Amino acid sequence: MGQTDIEARLLRIEETEKARGLYHDYAQVLDEPDPATVVRLFTEGAVLHTPGGDFNGRAAILAFYEKAFASDTSVKRHFIVNSKLLDHTPGRVHLASYFFYVGRGDDSSVIGWGTYDDVIDVSGPAPLFAEKTIDVHMGTDLATGWAKKPGS
Repeated sequence: MGQTDIEARLLRIEETEKARGLYHDYAQVLDEPDPATVVRLFTEGAVLHTPGGDFNGRAAILAFYEKAFASDTSVKRHFIVNSKLLDHTPGRVHLASYFFYVGRGDDSSVIGWGTYDDVIDVSGPAPLFAEKTIDVHMGTDLATGWAKKPGS
């Protein structure tokens, strides 16, 4: 194995770990929801894909999180797990992961999970989302639960 192979592997490992650190920051911000803080985790030209549509650029992403946080005021804790490297080019890391959250509102407890598919720019001093896809598989309150529906 040549020196350039080792250097490329080391760069991939370092940049992947830098990108994974962004997940910690993102979960922490979601636990103390502040749209202005969340949007600083995205590049200027980032794209956010959600079940409710696509949001291009920081202004649109800020508006998405303002609406999302205002519509659900429950106190949550977020967990991002099992991140997997899908692709790496110097300065860019593509990760997939699962997320899980639990929370409590004024009159109910909530639970949910899904997946993230993220392209993270690691070329600057701090990693930033260049593209984020949120796929919510389940979001419910504990009274309703997630029991299998008859016939499905």
